[in-house]
Amino acid sequence: MLHRGANKVELNLSTRTQLARYLASGGSAAATHFLILFALVEGGGVTPLVATVIGFSAAIAVNYTLQYYWTFSVKARHLVTFGRYLAVTFVMLGLNTALFWLFNMYLGVGYLLAQVCATALVTAINFAVNRSFTFQIG
Repeated sequence: MLHRGANKVELNLSTRTQLARYLASGGSAAATHFLILFALVEGGGVTPLVATVIGFSAAIAVNYTLQYYWTFSVKARHLVTFGRYLAVTFVMLGLNTALFWLFNMYLGVGYLLAQVCATALVTAINFAVNRSFTFQIG
C-alpha cells in the first residue's frame, strides 16, 4: 500500500518487506535461470534463445515456492494460486523471450547482457502483477 506524505510517496513496511523478499527469492530463481542458460549454451550447444526458455521454465519451481511461502506468506490453496502464477508466468515468459530476442538477435547484444536487460524489465512488472493478482487471494 502506498501512503502519500507531504510531497513524497512512501511504501509501508509490509510492502518493503515483500519487495525485499521478492528480490531475494527472485534472485534465486534468476540464478537458476542464468546457470541453466549458461550451461546449455556453453556446454550443451543449445542456441541462446532455446536455452533462455528452458532456464526460465526451470526457475518457475524455485520462484513459486519462495513467493508462496516466504514473500507473500499465502494461506490459499495451491490450486488457485499456482493456476494464477502459471498464467502470469507464461505471459512473463513471452515478454522475457520477446525482450531477449529484441536485445540479442535484433540489437546484437551478447546473450548474457541481453538476459540481464530482459530480467530487469520483467522483474518490475512481475512483482506488481504477482502482488496485486497472483497472491492476493481473499
